[in-house]
Amino acid sequence: MGCLKKVSFLLLLSFFISQHANAQQGQGATIGGYGELHYNDVTYNANGDQGPGEFDFHRFILYAGYDFNDWIAFRSELEIEHTFVNDGQGEVALEQAYVDLRYKPELGVRAGIMLVPVGIVNPIHEPPTFNGVERPNVEKYIIPSTWRESGIGIYGRTRSGLSYEAYLMAGLDASGITGDEGIRGARQKAYESSTDNWALTGRLDYRANLNLTVGASYFYSDLSTDSQFGNAMEGARINMIEGHAIYTNSGFEARLLAVYSGISNAEDVNNVFGNDIGESQYGGYLEAGYDLLRLSDADTEQQLILFARGEVYDTQLSTANIIDNAENERHEYTFGFTYKPAPRVAFKADYQLLQSAGIKDIQQLNFGVGYNF
Repeated sequence: MGCLKKVSFLLLLSFFISQHANAQQGQGATIGGYGELHYNDVTYNANGDQGPGEFDFHRFILYAGYDFNDWIAFRSELEIEHTFVNDGQGEVALEQAYVDLRYKPELGVRAGIMLVPVGIVNPIHEPPTFNGVERPNVEKYIIPSTWRESGIGIYGRTRSGLSYEAYLMAGLDASGITGDEGIRGARQKAYESSTDNWALTGRLDYRANLNLTVGASYFYSDLSTDSQFGNAMEGARINMIEGHAIYTNSGFEARLLAVYSGISNAEDVNNVFGNDIGESQYGGYLEAGYDLLRLSDADTEQQLILFARGEVYDTQLSTANIIDNAENERHEYTFGFTYKPAPRVAFKADYQLLQSAGIKDIQQLNFGVGYNF
């Protein structure tokens, strides 16, 4: 009951904030949000473990912001996952909350809770901006989207088409790294984030022309300075490097992403926590889609995108003195449609083949609807 009361209070508070924001539009207040409903149904499982399909309103997010003047702004996101919180299920979270000082297009400063600027989906993850009911799993287990943390840094964009971000943030919690989910459980999520471990992260993107954007990002976090364990993990750290490209032209879009991370002294971390983490992890995917409505002569903002995506990732690419679990090397294929009756509304349907180098062999049907405003 306590959790339900908290959620009810937060929703009521968000309502009053939105009403105030609408009344203050002339003074720089903004309100927005996004959300998505999913239906997932495992149609085949090689191990026979197969239940009924499930509906889940996966995410409901409210944006609130305020422009203090033409160069100082505040931005925030409040998120509810899985509609409510009960017995460890669901989550109410502050996903972003930062002050933005934009001195000029080439240089700005941000401080607060921010998204880690790695990957394609993590920085921009509203449902109409990507194909597939579920986000790419490479950007769930190798790049643990949605990935946020407290910190401060700089960003900017030059006239030549080059943009950059660079932040100092609280780092990862080494105890949360596992062999099967990588660093996903190591995110501190800006909740009383310990600064035993600091992180540095940065990103470069270059828009070569109207059709092509290429970029790369980097993330570093110390893992060794947890004061509870003294020098038991001395020298442990993670380095992650990621590259991506997005190409669009006349209704066609292709996305390519590759990411690799290495953990030094992984054996010492395993000796302390026993989580069978790998010394290295990698992942990548290629996705291509085409708007079938471009085949007609109709002048419309609607889109019907046929797409396919192939992913490969391994959270135990290499190991030291532990068993390399073949289930952690995964190969996944997604085929489907995204229908957009308007640019910020998306109805989705897809079919997934989820396999591993071990025995995992699952086929899953997904439907979804998402929006942002």
